[in-house]
Amino acid sequence: MKLFVITTPFFFEGESRIITHLFREGMQRLHLRKPQSDIDRFRLLLDAIPVEYHSRIVLHEHFELTAGYRLAGIHLNSRNNTLPEGFAGSISRSCHSLQEVQDNKQLDYVFLSPIFQSISKEGYGNGFPMETLREAAASGIINEKVIALGGIEEKNIPLIASLHFGGAAILGALWGKDPSVTNETSIIKRYKQLNIWQ
Repeated sequence: MKLFVITTPFFFEGESRIITHLFREGMQRLHLRKPQSDIDRFRLLLDAIPVEYHSRIVLHEHFELTAGYRLAGIHLNSRNNTLPEGFAGSISRSCHSLQEVQDNKQLDYVFLSPIFQSISKEGYGNGFPMETLREAAASGIINEKVIALGGIEEKNIPLIASLHFGGAAILGALWGKDPSVTNETSIIKRYKQLNIWQ
């Protein structure tokens, strides 16, 4: 099981510092997702993160940045679903049904969401029926290439593991409602509590 971190959809003061701290605490994969942000803000954030950690970062937008930075990969979704020409890194995708998971078996991994009621997006999905997830795990649809997303928190991570997911992706449970450099300590503490496999 792996723990994936997704950024907040907005930039905030001290974000690069906290991300760097999370990498130093062992974060293996950061998904940089800022749907409404321009490419220059992306560059500023990437430039503020030590180069040694760039190989652990996946982009959800502005795939052209992979030409200038040695990043881990790109994450496809309905907004951005075209691979950059000649791209050779990791490719992942967001899926919202088990059929989509089966249709994208060739990718390095996929996010399946929402597994539980979302923490960061109020009113977003009720999650999958537990019996449906158990059947998908038993039949091999859920496997090490499927990452659980949506409503992931410390108390339900053991359940995710029991369903044979390859990992869990966190957003709201880590960043909270109002992340800033002033609550860096609490964010790092939450990361350590969530990263039960370290």
